[in-house]
Amino acid sequence: MGFPEFVLIIASIMALNPLAMDMMLPALPDIASAFHITSANKPQEVLSAFLIGFGIGQFIMGPLSDRFGRRPVLIDGMALYCIGSFLAIMASSFEMFLLARILQGLGTSATRVIATSIVRDCYAGRRMASVMSLAMMIFIAVPVLAPSLGEALMFLTQWRGIFIVLMLYGVLALAWSAARLPE
Repeated sequence: MGFPEFVLIIASIMALNPLAMDMMLPALPDIASAFHITSANKPQEVLSAFLIGFGIGQFIMGPLSDRFGRRPVLIDGMALYCIGSFLAIMASSFEMFLLARILQGLGTSATRVIATSIVRDCYAGRRMASVMSLAMMIFIAVPVLAPSLGEALMFLTQWRGIFIVLMLYGVLALAWSAARLPE
């Protein structure tokens, strides 16, 4: 794999977390309406659930990747994210939706922790700094652009459409990583 493709894979898997966090923000009022939530603060639990999964997952994914290898844990984490996305799409209750968001957070914790580890495993010095700089540039841009993308999707579809797009992005990133990213 060439250097540009490596940077793009790392950036795409690192972008999964802020994309999943920020793209659905414009849909919070519609999510609250769909689950008949009248409390103004309760929809924010959607963000809290994701962050809980993400926070706890970082303590789990790092040691697992040290024990079983970066690639299998990364692939499993991304698969868990895709399962969480599917459950979010299919959720029939707010509690099930929160569980789906926790699973998404757990899954994206693997991408955040392991992407950095993969870069450190493969490169050192200036080359490592170059990969991280390019990947972080994309990682930083995603939270700025994701809510606008979510808002644009809301014009085309309902709130579940955002989670369909998130799931499809996760599936594409998973397939690309599984096919091209070495251990």
